[in-house]
Amino acid sequence: MANQTFVSTTTIRSRREERKKERRWRDFIAVVRFLMILSLTGGVFWFITLPNWVIKNSQQIDIEGNNLLSDDEVRSLIPLQYPQSLLKLSTQELGKNLQTLAPVNNVVIQKELFPPHLKISLEEKKPVAIALAPEIEEKTNKLTIQTIGYLDEDGVFVSNEVYHNLKENPEQLPTLKIIGAPQTYLPYWQELYGFLTQSTVKINTVDWQNPTNLVLLTDLGKIYLGAYTQKKFPQQLMVLEKLKVITAQVRREDIIYIDLTDPEIPSISKKEPVKEEKNSN
Repeated sequence: MANQTFVSTTTIRSRREERKKERRWRDFIAVVRFLMILSLTGGVFWFITLPNWVIKNSQQIDIEGNNLLSDDEVRSLIPLQYPQSLLKLSTQELGKNLQTLAPVNNVVIQKELFPPHLKISLEEKKPVAIALAPEIEEKTNKLTIQTIGYLDEDGVFVSNEVYHNLKENPEQLPTLKIIGAPQTYLPYWQELYGFLTQSTVKINTVDWQNPTNLVLLTDLGKIYLGAYTQKKFPQQLMVLEKLKVITAQVRREDIIYIDLTDPEIPSISKKEPVKEEKNSN
């Protein structure tokens, strides 16, 4: 009995030692795992913050698909602050922001690490109208109508500082013009332009200098429309198309303006005919 008791005690001690060793080994593995995770996290942080993975200026951005806009003009419209971490940059968000600031769509942005740069492919949207506004000339100090920018069909406005390629090819410039403060008409431009494209009457200029009286310069003459409303404007264009028959019977130079403020009661203001003087003989 004494011998059996001695063997049992030795076995128990041996098992305790084994358990201690196992616990020490598990603790060692846990410490090693923690150190590995810490090292990996630090390495990733170091990798992300490396100066080599930073877009330092716009020249590290390659542009594809542009024709009317030069590379530098597109770069000037990209909403980025430099230096910009390449790995932290959201290409999807950048693409969306670029499409709201520049006349482009279908923007695809790719990151390249070696060497670090961005590759942007896009499709240009041609400008459909030239934006003009009254400005005072510095030399003459006179108020004149000056070109201030361009509009695409979706109402994206870009200043006159871009489209140098377009200016060198005037045959590609849009024929439609709009005069006024952009902040006044931009909220309505997309729907307004949609209506204009459906009109069979050639519209050359939209004068929005006075928001209470929208004026169209057309092949039929000057058209007064009053304040713009989404409901009334299509009706006014329909009436204008019907007036083509009437205006064909009146010389264009004799028409001062056509008043469509109330499309149900259109009127034409004409010059008074010159009275011929009778000979006194």
